[in-house]
Amino acid sequence: MEAGWDVHRLAVEMVRAAGPEATATTQSLARRIREWEAGRSTIRERYRLLLARVLPLDPKTLADRPMGGTEADRVRSITKGLIALDELTGGADLLPVAVRNARTCHRAVLATRNKDMASAAAEASQVAGWLAFDAEELPLARRLTNASVQLSRAGGDHFAKLFALSQLAMLDAHERRPDQARPVCEHVLAQDLSPRVRGLFELRLARAQGQEGTPGRAVETLNRARARLGEGNRERDPAWTWWITDAELSWHEAMIHADNGDWTTAVDLFELALGGRPPGYQRGALHDAAHLVHAQSRVRAWPDVEQVLRTRVVPTVGRVRSKRAHALLLRTDAEVGAGSGPLALRELLAQATA
Repeated sequence: MEAGWDVHRLAVEMVRAAGPEATATTQSLARRIREWEAGRSTIRERYRLLLARVLPLDPKTLADRPMGGTEADRVRSITKGLIALDELTGGADLLPVAVRNARTCHRAVLATRNKDMASAAAEASQVAGWLAFDAEELPLARRLTNASVQLSRAGGDHFAKLFALSQLAMLDAHERRPDQARPVCEHVLAQDLSPRVRGLFELRLARAQGQEGTPGRAVETLNRARARLGEGNRERDPAWTWWITDAELSWHEAMIHADNGDWTTAVDLFELALGGRPPGYQRGALHDAAHLVHAQSRVRAWPDVEQVLRTRVVPTVGRVRSKRAHALLLRTDAEVGAGSGPLALRELLAQATA
């Protein structure tokens, strides 16, 4: 406004500043800017850097968006804060706040029938469902995620519904229910989807195929998803697909092999996933490290297990509380003890699970 620009002019300047690295069109950027202004979407780092090139701003000032003016905007602001904290601290301690946020705005939707609030409530329920999953509260995670599907329909928010359906397929994979995950994925993949959304559901389908005992077919499906996701963002891709990275794909490929007992291949892929996590993604890195330790222990690579525990797990468990990671470390501790693993290793696992 101070520069005398409208949304379209700002989008033009951002595309120009990006130069050959631009992955978005002027039209798609204009829509993103309107989402930022309304408080419906966070500003990712690369867009903050672009904005700082064309406006006299420190990109750090754009990291924390002020609360919007409506009740739905305030719900989205709380949800955004929970997402940021989850990446840093894990979901165990955040779950009560997230559930209260989800249930409060769900009641507001029932009272007002406001579509914007229904869309905000769908996001709040989906995030609360994710945190319940990380806290190993699986029945609660399913109830919240199913509520997100219903709320997204009430709000006419198609993308929020797709995100919630992908989370249901994720829960099915975690509980080894491929017969439930596969129909969800096939139902969505029959629709007209943006490239990254299609890649996400192909990834979920690959996990189901792996758990059905067809790892070769699963890897083929995952490679299709990898190629599609490697094309970068497109105009129709929703903002929440940012989390599907090369590291995430490596982790899922590792899980396909782990589900089928190929622990040697899984070790290499878990290492790749852990090495690809950004520095600020502490909960994800701990989760990767716990899976790597478990896979290494299955092939009795004791020196490697000790190194990962000493450098990546023990220093992190005091800062990040993920019950999923904790449960896997407890399982590894029991398996190492039963297999007469080295005493020093068992002492490190005791520290990691204390």
